[in-house]
Amino acid sequence: MPTVADATAILARFITDQTGAPATVSGLERMPGGFSYETWRMRASWVEAGGPRSAPLIMRKAPRAGLLEPYDASVEFRVLRVLQDSGVPVPRVYWCDAGGELFGTSFYIMEFVDGDVPLPWSDILPEASRPEVHRQFVDALAKLHTFDWEAHGLSFLGVPADRGDPAALALDRCEEVLDRIRLRPYPVLREVIAWLRANRPRSPRLSLIHNDYRMGNFVWREGRIRAVLDWERVFIGDPMADIAFTRIPALAGWCSVSGEMAERYTQQSGIAVDEERVRYWTLLETLKADLVGLTGLKVFADGRSSDLRLLQIGRNVLANNIPAEAAAIGLGA
Repeated sequence: MPTVADATAILARFITDQTGAPATVSGLERMPGGFSYETWRMRASWVEAGGPRSAPLIMRKAPRAGLLEPYDASVEFRVLRVLQDSGVPVPRVYWCDAGGELFGTSFYIMEFVDGDVPLPWSDILPEASRPEVHRQFVDALAKLHTFDWEAHGLSFLGVPADRGDPAALALDRCEEVLDRIRLRPYPVLREVIAWLRANRPRSPRLSLIHNDYRMGNFVWREGRIRAVLDWERVFIGDPMADIAFTRIPALAGWCSVSGEMAERYTQQSGIAVDEERVRYWTLLETLKADLVGLTGLKVFADGRSSDLRLLQIGRNVLANNIPAEAAAIGLGA
């Protein structure tokens, strides 16, 4: 990444090229947090629909190395663009550099959505507002899972060859990641994958899956969820995968899709919550989270990043997650 001054000038030229009219950028700064993408805030002025616009914007930029390798910011950009009028609350996206010519890695620019981002361990939202937040959280997921992804050109995300067996493709992708990591042999993870292959459930439908649907990934302001964020793990698969993800203990907080909220999800979507499939996808999603952590550990071990958070996440996978998955499939019993 160049200096802030140079990056500001590059972004102003980029927006000028995209809009065909002079644009300016100011106040560029990197926002704290974020494990997967770099997030940069700026204020821009440009011409849109023949008139002047000025607004705070966000640049989501792929890092050179990180948890979700290989990176392609254009995937998230394309998904968000088709979801603009879906009823799922998403930030508006503007422009994308898919090839990474300007900063060495791909990025896209979207609107800045102001508001609160509730986390499982925070009390940023008062108790009284939480039931309504929870309802909207469930309703947004129902809209996502009934969105016609195929009619809107999202098949590029990868459609399972057997549409009733989305777990097979998910497991193929897991093995590709495990083969790529190669820090050391992980026989327990191979056993978990083998167990998951042998116990794949049939799925009656395919949906667009957020794959990181949880507290911390939506913005709340003035009584509404204004935007669901962080779509970099999106895929086409079994809607029970997202239901399972909302129940992962470390991430769920008070926003899991279970009990009465599972019933609400079914009422809003027409999709029954199959608890057997949810249990299956809970294990598969935990496996996928492990592979994300081990990818970060390899990045750190290879010297491509000095971010100690990558080391911490990877060590947690080795010390806690893998033994728990071994127990879940009966290893060591």
